[in-house]
Amino acid sequence: MPGKLLATAALALVATALTTSAVPTVVRSSDLAPLAAAQVATEAKHADETRAGTGHGTSVADLGQQPAAALGKLLAPPPGGWSVPSRRSYYLTSSCQPYASTIRSGAAAWAGMTEGSGTPVECRNTYINDCNGAARIVGCNWGQGQRIALYLGGVRDGALLAAHEFGHDWYGHSSYRCASWSSAQTVMAPTMC
Repeated sequence: MPGKLLATAALALVATALTTSAVPTVVRSSDLAPLAAAQVATEAKHADETRAGTGHGTSVADLGQQPAAALGKLLAPPPGGWSVPSRRSYYLTSSCQPYASTIRSGAAAWAGMTEGSGTPVECRNTYINDCNGAARIVGCNWGQGQRIALYLGGVRDGALLAAHEFGHDWYGHSSYRCASWSSAQTVMAPTMC
């Protein structure tokens, strides 16, 4: 029992250290190996969703129900963005013009993402209800970059939501609970907290 309490206390200290660091985490391509390993476990589901034309939905958590430690501090991706396996591009539809700067900041999180053509990005004024049928969906990427929808009014960090959805061009959801700027893996968490 004392060992369990010690382990719990140590985990709490590590979690606190991770969520209170104000220094952006720089990730080398070799640091993405854990993300790639996690992808192996979800690749079949991801491929099935892509073939079926369904999207990867990102939900939003009720901030009032989140412990303060779970909210963390906002960080940023490394200069130039995290490395990715291939280059991709996107363009903003007219519905996203009011949010263009925020979305571009999110796209810049990935080194291989450029603006100009490719994936259409649309912005919605309410939760996205045509993405796997889940509730409170604030972002969706259909078919690994065939189409992206964002509800930026439903989150406190629109750039993080955009980075997450652009990340689905290459990666599925990570095993982290709440998305943050701590690493490429945490950006790919399934919930905006």
